Amino acid sequence: MRGIATAVIVLGSVLTAQPATRDRAEAQPDRYQTTQRQTMIVVRGPVSVIMGSPPTERGRQPASDSSAEPQHTVNIRRSFAISATEITNAQFGRFLAANPEAQRRYNYDGAPERMTEVLQRFSPDADSPVIAVTWYEAAMYCNWLSAQEGLPAAQWVYPAGTLRDGIHLPADYLQRVGYRLPTEPEWEFAARAGTTTARFFGDTDDRLGDYAWFARHPPRSRNDPVDPTDPQRAARVGLLKPNPLGLLDVYGNVWEWTQDRVSRFQTADVTDDREDPVLIVADKDARTRRGGAFPYGADFARSAARGTVNSLPTPRRDNVGFRIAKTIAPTTP
Repeated sequence: MRGIATAVIVLGSVLTAQPATRDRAEAQPDRYQTTQRQTMIVVRGPVSVIMGSPPTERGRQPASDSSAEPQHTVNIRRSFAISATEITNAQFGRFLAANPEAQRRYNYDGAPERMTEVLQRFSPDADSPVIAVTWYEAAMYCNWLSAQEGLPAAQWVYPAGTLRDGIHLPADYLQRVGYRLPTEPEWEFAARAGTTTARFFGDTDDRLGDYAWFARHPPRSRNDPVDPTDPQRAARVGLLKPNPLGLLDVYGNVWEWTQDRVSRFQTADVTDDREDPVLIVADKDARTRRGGAFPYGADFARSAARGTVNSLPTPRRDNVGFRIAKTIAPTTP
């Protein structure tokens, strides 16, 4: 696919690149279920996505530390799958139970009781999204799921064992079929579902409550009181309406880690979604988080919003989780 097409080929059908409407028929994507009962939505490539936002998009700079959103077309020349929902506490808990070292590390340094308190307060249900997870732990979960699916280690995207600062990704990681975090173009393609508007249903936020858990009156500063009518915690996944591709909670609920560094898409010079030439994952390099979260306002719940420039891979946040992805068929010429 070359340039900016007037339509986007998705899952063997065509989604016209226009705002979704109430009467618009939803696409019926290919899907399958993992051994851990995640529903995976399959996108048949090659496809293209117009990433970023125009300067006139409302909410384009939601905070002073927001990442840049340059508008540009990116080709995804492979088929891939992305999970319909965020990974839940129950799903992540099975990984922890099978990995004692990961279980031990899934905690706040110097505060052994804090993780229990955070989970009880902000995501207490088994089918609520896992939170306070580092980028490395999300990647380790992907490796574990690859093993559960019987995929050989030679197809894993991340090195085996405990992941930490300085790990080296394989040069062909997007050609491997192991589970991983979605790339930014994959995430944005799936969120947009064939549209070019701020959200898959249009440019305004008047229908956002049908699809997202978000703060309608977020505090203006850290010390401001929280509006009691706004969400005080993450919701169980899948309670609201899906987007036309079948993704649930793609906006709001919890921020979602992606594969990519923040700095990689700060400029509009990327045309193909391919492996990052920087293969070292370092604590000092921020990775993007997408979609917004329950304590954040509507401006963060847009397809182009990229979180903060300071989203380093190790700090724990009570509103950050992840969804998973994988390559289905390698890159086409």
